[in-house]
Amino acid sequence: MNSKLLKLKTIGSTEKLVLMLILDFPSIGIFNLRAGDMAKELGTTRKIILEAVDKLLVVGYIKTKVVSECYSRTTELTPEFMLLINDDE
Repeated sequence: MNSKLLKLKTIGSTEKLVLMLILDFPSIGIFNLRAGDMAKELGTTRKIILEAVDKLLVVGYIKTKVVSECYSRTTELTPEFMLLINDDE
């Protein structure tokens, strides 16, 4: 678990859980779980996950693209976010 992620003041706990889920995904691929799948994994609702994803987009921690063929969204962490949580000082 990344302690710098937990100390971020710009986002709430649900957003941190979503980021942790994305960080646990293998880095060689693009994260493409649906909001309902993330909600099931985190024990919350799809609506709350969608609100968390929207907030993460606003603060610039992730970027997304909707894939219309499979009705899902691909998500990538931004380089700015990775600099924030990088363990190297």
